[in-house]
Amino acid sequence: MGGSLVNALRAHDVFIPCTITGYSELDLTKLSVTWTLSNKAATNQLVYKFLSQSPQPTRPGSYISDRDLITGNAGLHLPRVQFTDEGEYTCTVFYTPDKAMGESVLQVSGQEDKTSAVIGTIISTLVVAFAVALAIAGYVTFIKKQPPKLSPITGAEHLVHMNRATLSCQISEFRPKPIRIILCLKRKGGDMVAIYSWKSEAQTDHSIKRAEQSVAIELDETEQLVSNGDSSLPPAQRALRVEMVPLIKTSKKHISSCQCTIHITPSIEEDNGAELSVWVTHRSLSLPISVSCPLKIEGVSPKLFTIVFPLRILHGESVTLTCPINGFKPKPLSVTWIRVDSAGQQTEIVSWEYGTTKMDYSRYSHCLKENVHEDHSNSFLSLLTMKPTVREDHGVNYICRTYHYATNSGAEERMEMCVLAVPELNQIKTSPEIPCVGEEMKFSCKIHSFHPQNLTVSWYKESEVLSTESSTTVANDNGLLSFTSCITYRPSVMDIGKRFRCEVSHPSLQHPKCVSWELKHLVHNPSVSDIKCNPEILERNQPAVLSCIIKDFYPEDLAIRWYKGLEPVSCNNYTEVLQEDTTSGFFSKTTEMSFIPSINDHGTEFHLEVTASGEVVKRTICIELKGLPQVKDIICNKHPPKYGEELTLSCEVIGCNARDITAEWRENDIPIFPRREMKAETQIHANSISFRLILTPTAEHYGKLFTCLIKHKDLMHPIKKNISLRLPDVPPTLSEITVFPKRPEANIGASFTISISGFSHKGLQVKWLKSFTPLTANIETTAPLAGRDGLYSCTSTLGYTPTDSDHDKFIRCEVTANREIKGKQFQLYLRGDEPKSNLTPTATEGRKVPVQKEVEVGEIVCVTPPSPREGEAVTLQCIIRGQDVQHGDFSWSDGMFPIDESQIDNSNLPDGSGCISRVTFTPEHGKIRFEATFNFVTTERTYLLQLV
Repeated sequence: MGGSLVNALRAHDVFIPCTITGYSELDLTKLSVTWTLSNKAATNQLVYKFLSQSPQPTRPGSYISDRDLITGNAGLHLPRVQFTDEGEYTCTVFYTPDKAMGESVLQVSGQEDKTSAVIGTIISTLVVAFAVALAIAGYVTFIKKQPPKLSPITGAEHLVHMNRATLSCQISEFRPKPIRIILCLKRKGGDMVAIYSWKSEAQTDHSIKRAEQSVAIELDETEQLVSNGDSSLPPAQRALRVEMVPLIKTSKKHISSCQCTIHITPSIEEDNGAELSVWVTHRSLSLPISVSCPLKIEGVSPKLFTIVFPLRILHGESVTLTCPINGFKPKPLSVTWIRVDSAGQQTEIVSWEYGTTKMDYSRYSHCLKENVHEDHSNSFLSLLTMKPTVREDHGVNYICRTYHYATNSGAEERMEMCVLAVPELNQIKTSPEIPCVGEEMKFSCKIHSFHPQNLTVSWYKESEVLSTESSTTVANDNGLLSFTSCITYRPSVMDIGKRFRCEVSHPSLQHPKCVSWELKHLVHNPSVSDIKCNPEILERNQPAVLSCIIKDFYPEDLAIRWYKGLEPVSCNNYTEVLQEDTTSGFFSKTTEMSFIPSINDHGTEFHLEVTASGEVVKRTICIELKGLPQVKDIICNKHPPKYGEELTLSCEVIGCNARDITAEWRENDIPIFPRREMKAETQIHANSISFRLILTPTAEHYGKLFTCLIKHKDLMHPIKKNISLRLPDVPPTLSEITVFPKRPEANIGASFTISISGFSHKGLQVKWLKSFTPLTANIETTAPLAGRDGLYSCTSTLGYTPTDSDHDKFIRCEVTANREIKGKQFQLYLRGDEPKSNLTPTATEGRKVPVQKEVEVGEIVCVTPPSPREGEAVTLQCIIRGQDVQHGDFSWSDGMFPIDESQIDNSNLPDGSGCISRVTFTPEHGKIRFEATFNFVTTERTYLLQLV
């Protein structure tokens, strides 16, 4: 800060220095400068203030250069100083957080009146010669009129729309005092008009040394020519908000000066580019004099704040994005909302301008709220409302962009939308529905329709945390995610009544969401012992007890039933005793059946049926009495038996005399008579007899029951023992189709023959087709006969007369055995055309589907969660090994209705091992069927969907 003595001449401009040191360049937002004056008239009178980048002059015409102020020059400029401006000037500077002060003294001195000196000299010279004449001339000269001088209008450097501004103009050195001041305005497109007029009144002179007279003109002494105006008028005709305060000071020599202070509140729309002028009329002037200045008015650009939106934006729920636009003037402003997708593509969705909204998308709505403040600045709230979805809006940027016409400035704010979807929890499912004690049970809960993926699942038994299995998350067409959370658990009896809970935490939830399931029913299958007999060796007509222990079952409602042969035993003949283990919670039961065996009971089977939780357990004991033969079960010496290979069935009898016993073999309860492939023989040992049946099994024996009837002289009824040979089911083998004649001709009859061999099931079906049209006439299929290999074989012959239209068609034979279809085909060449191989077109040549590969059709697998909601798409797939897509036909059915082929995708596996058929559809029924056909063999797979 500097301090100095400043001398100035009256009515001259003066500069009072004040220098701020220690900074290379000043930030005006942190700077405050205050100039005050102390003299005889007042102390610390405010002269000029610079605050918040805004100049506030109190002494008219005073100013500080903004450009100099940045470099540290805070010196004060005072135009046309007067004696009243004398005194001590204090410059106080605040530069956050520093403060400094400096002082300077201004002395004002009067100018030498050269005209008066000349007149004095002339008067002195002429006094001698012309005393009277000179006296009169001097009087006239003393009161001579003096025209006023006008200074430039100051204060119009920084005009802001609708901000009150102070302008100043100095009118000096005029005599006599009466003067008239007119304020004029010329707007663009308009004429110059007088907006204020003021006329001074005569004032009484007082001679006071170095003093001046001040007269303040009150507002009611002015003539207001223009008021606030009518906003409906064109800009050039509206009123300028203005007031003028002239201040006249007169010296003892009757020289007057007028400080004219003008207050205006300009409008950028009406007054920008206008010209403001001060006109002065005076007795000394033949024409008015004037000074003018252009009005350049600036607007205030808007400030955008961060877009306001809810803490959680939820999928499908209405949300409003709020863009605050503050502190701008004048009002004309455009607002545009823009959507920027993940690829950077910008789409204008809303445009607002001059009160008109342009919107091309119905999923959005827009509202704009306006507010006008006391300083005539404006604030807008632009509200964009929508119902966001994960697929359309997640990760999308929304931009609020503004353009202010007055300041030619644009601004924008953006936000990235994170769309959350609240997870939905289906009811907990358990497998099995009724769990068993100590055995693994599975809890599953489908959690769906959520986003994003960061979801935490916890399982609890009451308050105990259970381990959770991982699962694959799947997205649906809406971008929403779903998966099934599972746990395995081994329940105990003590868990009955406990609640199992699946709890989900997700960013879309303030608190975890959960579903629960209560364990109400629990079972444990019983352990059933073998039936024991007391005494171990029974005697006829002596009491006996059969007993069985049933242990570790739950719940206690268990049913038992005794049978003698096929006849149920009366409940009066057996007892039941129930016990509970308090430690494990399991139950046990002991049952005893009392009876007195007779000779007819020898070899009789007693059965015990135990029914628990819908399951039946059977135990059997064969009663054998003392002194009677013991008959063992039939045994086979080949495991497993094979077609065409000899085997022996034997039934051993112990404890009898060979003369007292005989045996009879039966097949399906039909006595067996000795023949080539089957004979019976008896082997007698020291303590036993073996009855044997030697046979070579063929397809004729497939599924047959063999019985050995043991007859004893003391028994009224024979003892029966059964066995069923577990012979395998062998599918047929098809030969190639042979044709006679070898080259069929049109309109000449031909026969097509196929050999069917090596099958075990007699009930096969043979069909002949031309392409896909069944042929029913002239078909002869021989009866199946067992060959040396023990399997059936037969032939089928089709008699058919081809026509010209049959050229290049296929004759097909399809054989169905046990729901499996096999086939062969032959292509007809009737026009002398040779196949490309130039070979005779027999059934082993030409274009036909390969049939040699063995096809393995896997089970249907659900790719998406296995329990979809109604109306939700699901994807199923089936993998086929051993064939490619080109040689197969595939079809999917939903219930009884086929699924459209457009929803089916068939492709080969990348490793070349087979192919895969995949279908994506919205199921209507639960049972889904898939059929794959290769080489006329159709394989079916089914899948049961559980819709929720």
